[in-house]
Amino acid sequence: MNTQCFIYKNWEQLSLKASFFSAAKTAAKNRTILYFHGGGFLFGEREDLPKPYLELFLESGLNVLSFDYPLAPEIPLSEIVDCLEEAVRWFLENYQTQLKLSEPEFFLFGRSAGGYLASILTTNNYEHQRGLIRFYGYHHFDHSDFVLPSAFYQRFPKVPPLIAQQYIKKRPTIDGTLAERFSLYLSARQYGNWLSYLGPITDKLTVNTEQLEQFPPVFMAHCQKDPDVPIDSSRQLSEAVKHCLFLELDLAEHDFDREENPAAIEVYQKLIGWLNDQTQG
Repeated sequence: MNTQCFIYKNWEQLSLKASFFSAAKTAAKNRTILYFHGGGFLFGEREDLPKPYLELFLESGLNVLSFDYPLAPEIPLSEIVDCLEEAVRWFLENYQTQLKLSEPEFFLFGRSAGGYLASILTTNNYEHQRGLIRFYGYHHFDHSDFVLPSAFYQRFPKVPPLIAQQYIKKRPTIDGTLAERFSLYLSARQYGNWLSYLGPITDKLTVNTEQLEQFPPVFMAHCQKDPDVPIDSSRQLSEAVKHCLFLELDLAEHDFDREENPAAIEVYQKLIGWLNDQTQG
């Protein structure tokens, strides 16, 4: 697997990086997926996309560029979005010189919180964005599940807020492995205080219906009985955008693709077919 690492932004003593996975075969259109990881904005790593799915993209002639972003609560969500706007700008300014691509056309792809980030960035109406890919994501925070204690996470051993806050660092960070930071997210969902970690949720951090109507084609997948992120947001988006392929999976899972499995492979194969449809002609 051919991988390169680039620094797309130096910010607050952090080097924000992007990993570039180049396609296994030359693609006439040099199609590139810009990928954002999940983790509730509190944890996660830029290279979290499981290898079997990443290889499916590369073998199909799709490049993948995955990004770091600084984590909450050390910085607010609004600044996370600002950093990723810089990430997209870096791609558009460097696709030829750094990545050796001939075309700037791209798709935004995010899973869970990364799906939110891909959605909010899509409101910028990028000239070269060909589509949005969102797996078990959302585009606003107006869900009771996000502000009430989660019945699902109540099943785990309790992490009191005072204990959880010990995981918060004094400086901005991108280091958010599952082992290091999941307890922070777990506590936030157990006690219903997750949004307090994200800073002010302004109108600019919500995608409204008028913006959805301007979206490019969308591919979505979400489990009907998702215990973490309610499927309602995905259904709302599918009804509002003009062109959407939405797969509702009859599963009680959140990240149904966290490991290789037949259901997830089928979704990714359908996604690749959809991506090919978007780049024909």
